Amino acid sequence: MVHQLLRQLQRAGISLAAAGLLGWCAGVGWASEPAALAELLRRADELDARQEVAAALRLLEEADHRFPKQAEVLFRLAKQQSNQIFEAKTDAEKKRLAALCLATAERAVTADPQHARARLSVGICLAKNFPHVDNQTKVNYSRRLKEETEKAIALEPKLDLAYHMLGRWHFEVAEMNFILKGIAKLVYGGIPAGSLAAARDNFERALALAPGRIIHRHQLAQTLLALGKKTDAIAQLQQCLALKPVDKDDAEAQAEAERQLRRLGVAVTPAR
Repeated sequence: MVHQLLRQLQRAGISLAAAGLLGWCAGVGWASEPAALAELLRRADELDARQEVAAALRLLEEADHRFPKQAEVLFRLAKQQSNQIFEAKTDAEKKRLAALCLATAERAVTADPQHARARLSVGICLAKNFPHVDNQTKVNYSRRLKEETEKAIALEPKLDLAYHMLGRWHFEVAEMNFILKGIAKLVYGGIPAGSLAAARDNFERALALAPGRIIHRHQLAQTLLALGKKTDAIAQLQQCLALKPVDKDDAEAQAEAERQLRRLGVAVTPAR
């Protein structure tokens, strides 16, 4: 793609004018290509914020067709593919969509290995596959999830969702059943230790970076419950109901927080 060539030239310190490309690109109508891509991404982000999954998916599929091998498109496309899992009617369809979003996220990393959100997207989509794979694959995916998330943090240290996923990893490993631990030890010699304390630290760091995200508070509440801090957990769940969801994941976490409060015997006002 021409805009990839222009970016490479700029990284090398070569101006467009010096390269003799500025007028040529404008002459063939390709100078507007980055602007067109940026507009598609802006519209997709607006649709995502309104939780219009089908419309966002169609737009990003169009963007992927027009601008192939673009990490900015692909990590967003993987998210919308994973969002479809919430509405899937059968386990087979959920499994198909989980595999699809992981493949798309991996395409994003292939397109740009230094893209933090592409790396994070792989970690998230690995987690989406956990319910649909065997125990040995779960262990393998768990190792990959941690690796991809840590790469994302190294590339973008203030990426709140990366700390969320690292918190999820610590929580799941700390709560891992003996069968999975046995497989990990047999096949891989074990996996790095995870702890509820580390999970809490990571969820709190995610919240410090993005205090309005419901998913961070909801997962922090699960960790607090596991630590025996029921009162603190209930307070976090109640705060989940007072926030406005920013995407489908937030909306699902908010609905689950309301259900969980009811199971805990807490009277709640339905989420706004």
